[in-house]
Amino acid sequence: MADPSEPSPESGEPTGDSARSARGSAEVTAEPPIPIDQGETRSMLPFLVAAGVIVLVVAGIVVSTLLSPAEKNLTDSGRVAIAARNFVQSRSETDSFDASTACANFDENRSPLNFPGASGKKIDLVKVENTAIEGDKATADVTFRVEGRESTGNWHFTRADSTWLVCTA
Repeated sequence: MADPSEPSPESGEPTGDSARSARGSAEVTAEPPIPIDQGETRSMLPFLVAAGVIVLVVAGIVVSTLLSPAEKNLTDSGRVAIAARNFVQSRSETDSFDASTACANFDENRSPLNFPGASGKKIDLVKVENTAIEGDKATADVTFRVEGRESTGNWHFTRADSTWLVCTA
């Protein structure tokens, strides 16, 4: 049975919970609207400053890359490996001797690339390992490949004018 204190559905008034919430919301006072000033102009200055900072950072990275190339960031072991690569490349598919890749007292007859059948063939550098550096002298185990056959030997290097060169013992 319906609660006598509640209005009946026939009267057209809300009943039950909806009547309570309708009465409760009528008691809440409405807040005044907040005026929005759309005539205010905004500045682009913060965005331009941020864009300028980004441009300066990128320019700094580019300049530092140009002034300090990756070759200068190598360790001595990396430079020895580059010397071995340059020496192998200068000999690959040629019989000529490139003196710029070897030290001054290099003995061609004791070349680390004296490998049976290697003369005039394509030579590939496979790896450079176990680099040991003592001052301006270094040794490394260098593996190269000629027509599918690999050979590993202990190569000697000397630093001359900050460049590592291949030497004979």
